[in-house]
Amino acid sequence: MRRVGAWLRRPCSKNHADIQGSSMDQLAINIVVLGKSGVGKSSFCNYLFDTPDTFKTGTGKPVTSWEQNFQSHSFMHQGHLLNVFDSVGLEADNYLRWSRQFDAFMAKRREQPLEPQTWIHGAFYVINANSARLEPIDRKLIESLRADARLPLQVVLTNADVAGEKVAQMVQALEGAFPGLQVTPVCSVSVRRRGGGSSQAFGRDDVLSAYLEQSHAFLSKRLAAMSCVTLKRILYKMRSEVVSRLEKADISIFKLADLDLDSALELPDPDDFMGDLRSFDDYLSSFGFPMDWEISDELGDSVTTVLEEFGEEMERRFKEMEEAFDSGSLAQKAGAAFQMAKIVLTLKSSMIGWVDEGLERAQTELDVLFRKYAGDDDFFPAHLSSPPMTVKSRLFGIF
Repeated sequence: MRRVGAWLRRPCSKNHADIQGSSMDQLAINIVVLGKSGVGKSSFCNYLFDTPDTFKTGTGKPVTSWEQNFQSHSFMHQGHLLNVFDSVGLEADNYLRWSRQFDAFMAKRREQPLEPQTWIHGAFYVINANSARLEPIDRKLIESLRADARLPLQVVLTNADVAGEKVAQMVQALEGAFPGLQVTPVCSVSVRRRGGGSSQAFGRDDVLSAYLEQSHAFLSKRLAAMSCVTLKRILYKMRSEVVSRLEKADISIFKLADLDLDSALELPDPDDFMGDLRSFDDYLSSFGFPMDWEISDELGDSVTTVLEEFGEEMERRFKEMEEAFDSGSLAQKAGAAFQMAKIVLTLKSSMIGWVDEGLERAQTELDVLFRKYAGDDDFFPAHLSSPPMTVKSRLFGIF
């Protein structure tokens, strides 16, 4: 009989240097930029991403049409694909139309929770720091965005170089209305003034630092939770393949040596279910974000333990069966055709039962990890969980 379990010796993790140097597809990052007309959204994007000509700028007039609403500008940044979604300027007279389109846009981005390249990974809400006060329409949208507590949101105050005391007043108003809200003043354009004076652009590092901190807290956990769901689905598919092969196999004492389950019981490579999480780690690292990969390493170590325990259990079970056949104890029970039929039925039932028991323990451990990372995040619907394993009863209890 071919030994099942050789695959469990295979390393189940790679270091991050290997991942960053590999040809693994990079996770595309999707960011939405919102705000009223004329507040400097396009200038802010050009400054933040160091792309002077990517986003069209105007002079206080709308530069994004309804036909272009929530269309993305895609470009490479630090070796990663960024999709920045621009929006029509929000105004009191278009709020209902605008909010309907925004709700539909966000709902569509939640339709494929196992496809992180479709998610929205962060939002910038832009306000002109020179505004006299925080407008009701700004309050409405910020409140709506904060309702999705998992979405990294940062309010950016543009024109901070000329707003003077209004900057501190606006920061105070925002933080008073929305405790914990990240607010960052910026100047997106260097300006040379009459008389020789000038102002330099500033704020990019502060914006990026806050964004990366928020993204790490948000996306690392959501991607880890998604990895648990993905691995559960992979294991369930593996279980179905094993059961199908066993049920179709012509198993007898004399043909047991021909049974090959190694390919069906091959454990998944970590990149099969952790690739997006590791790619996101690489994305953060490309900005110089200091981190110790704690979520990736913890998940990788935990999953490795779960899979190795499953593999060791399967190897032990099949080895015991092999030794039992080698000892001749089962052969002595097969003297009659009727008894042989009972053994054949028991073999299949027992093998399926072993696989189910091992995978059910693995599923339970993955559920614990999922709850830890997902917390109160309802992004992953319950139906994404794999169907429960059904442990088949052993007909005669020979094994």
